[in-house]
Amino acid sequence: MIEDLQDELQQEQPQKKEKPQRSKGAFLFLAFIVWIIYAAVIILASLPKMIRAVRESNITETVANMEDIRMAAETRYARLCFAIPKQDGSASFVVCTQRIKKTGASEYHDVIEGLLSGPQSEALSIGAITYIAKGTSLIGLTVSEGTAFVNLSESFMDSGKNWGTGGLDTACKQITRTLQALDPNIKNTIIMIDGDVLSL
Repeated sequence: MIEDLQDELQQEQPQKKEKPQRSKGAFLFLAFIVWIIYAAVIILASLPKMIRAVRESNITETVANMEDIRMAAETRYARLCFAIPKQDGSASFVVCTQRIKKTGASEYHDVIEGLLSGPQSEALSIGAITYIAKGTSLIGLTVSEGTAFVNLSESFMDSGKNWGTGGLDTACKQITRTLQALDPNIKNTIIMIDGDVLSL
């Protein structure tokens, strides 16, 4: 009898329906989308004010000035000698002012490293080129009593190959004239290849 009563009570109580639960991942995804939309609206609303503030602060000029200061610390201007080939196979010389990197060594090193880097756009625009072979590196440089000793890598021997027999001599003159443009007291330049004196 007790069992019958319990069965009747269970039948009278309405059965609870289980609600489908939203997964936590879907809620987080929806929250992320809402956050993205909110951030985009804030950025779009404040963008004109931000642009105006940047213009009024002259930050672009400050950044440009800082870049100039950095470049002045890392580079210098130098007068470098390049060649302008003539139709008869000879060449004329032109001294161009270019910005070159400071190597941390002497000014003599800096100008020769700059020369080995080749002409920049301004020099190229007037037809100036270098006869010095690409890949030539400076091994050492010493100036003593009006004589510069310039030690270059083996690659220098390929200088001026495309310009006839006088090409190597023209490359040597580029080095001599570049050093003399820096220091008029340099009367002689001795070029060495891996420590051996170059004889033309």
